[in-house]
Amino acid sequence: MKNSQRDFQRGYEAGYARGAEIGRQSFGSPFEGTSIIIPTYNRKDLLVECLDSIEAYTEQPYEIIVVDNGSNDGTVKMLRRRGGALRIGVHSQNLGFARAVNTGLMMAKGSTIVLLNNDVLVTERWLSQLLRCLNESPGAAAVGPVTNYIGGEQQMDVPYTDIPGMREFAARHNRYNPGLWRKSERLVGYCILFSRRTFEQVGYFDEGYKVGNFEDDDWMVRIRFQGKGMTIAGDTFVHHYGSMTMRELGSNGYIKVNTRNQQFFEEKWGSPHEMLNRMQPLLNAGSLRNIDFYPSYTWINDSAGRLFWLEHGVKHAPVNGMAINQSIHHTTRLSVMDMLQIPSGPQLLASEVKRSPKGLSEGAVIRNSCGILFQIDRGQRREMLSHYTCEAWGLHITEVLESERSELMQLPTGLPILPPPRLLSDDL
Repeated sequence: MKNSQRDFQRGYEAGYARGAEIGRQSFGSPFEGTSIIIPTYNRKDLLVECLDSIEAYTEQPYEIIVVDNGSNDGTVKMLRRRGGALRIGVHSQNLGFARAVNTGLMMAKGSTIVLLNNDVLVTERWLSQLLRCLNESPGAAAVGPVTNYIGGEQQMDVPYTDIPGMREFAARHNRYNPGLWRKSERLVGYCILFSRRTFEQVGYFDEGYKVGNFEDDDWMVRIRFQGKGMTIAGDTFVHHYGSMTMRELGSNGYIKVNTRNQQFFEEKWGSPHEMLNRMQPLLNAGSLRNIDFYPSYTWINDSAGRLFWLEHGVKHAPVNGMAINQSIHHTTRLSVMDMLQIPSGPQLLASEVKRSPKGLSEGAVIRNSCGILFQIDRGQRREMLSHYTCEAWGLHITEVLESERSELMQLPTGLPILPPPRLLSDDL
């Protein structure tokens, strides 16, 4: 018996070491397939149905990543027994939809990514149809199917009354037909497909939204600011039970969460559509990334707490970090992924940090007579989307204009400065 236990332990350790080495070698190398990310909280029964439907109706290469938000109904135990092309992320408590999505995005290895609610049943040809729409729809950075239960343009009338009837309907409906594709300014987060490149350019979801709702709208606004579009694949249908996790909050709890998240969205973005329309020619000028909408002359840090001075799209590590750290009152946390996209410049001394510029000089943050904020950056006036944007980047108003000054308006218009996503997870 002792020899058997010893042999088992040796085999286990050897297998673990081999697996760890394979993991290290493949880290950061996406596979040519789709990562299907499913955030979940309780409702194990619905999740099982969802997983069964994926396994039954998905012919393309895929992996499933289920991120559990502290379920107490045996969900994690079920997942660990299930096996297959399944990976699991486990949160000890319900950290909300956005944080679960971000955990899944961090784990994902596919060249394309699907965000899928746990109360969705996929159908025949669902993924192949969405992939064709993504690859063939001009300018589409993300695509989504139609369904029986959702708010907005993606809902359609359906003839069925039970799941077998739904299967028959979907089998007839899901036929390649680009004539049913239509551009949209919004996709709902119950089922979204996008490329890894889009994820790297747009970034993680904002974790400032509690529980759920509006975090998908937030991400879609960021897609649009990068001059990218979205398409509804009207030839692809999936079944959606609808808001099953949110219903567990009760009507009062749901209203409270929804109201809070709506207020956060409006504080952060205001009404972004006017600026999107006004700046469309500038936004369509090239391939833009999240980092192109960052300001200059501010401190940023990564998940390890390392500080950098951000200036003209370049990050600079301080030489005498301790001396500088004591004078910093605000830093903006960015993801490792975003940090890697910002080129590094030479280290800088405390004396090289630009402080409190005056008038319309480089780096100044100006509030005009209409209350709109601008930063002067590389000789351009860059409009900030909201006062929240200014605060989130740790910037301070240095000049207030009582009347419209022609000098400001004569400066060329630069890309707007957008609010950064709030990141609470330690490992992004």
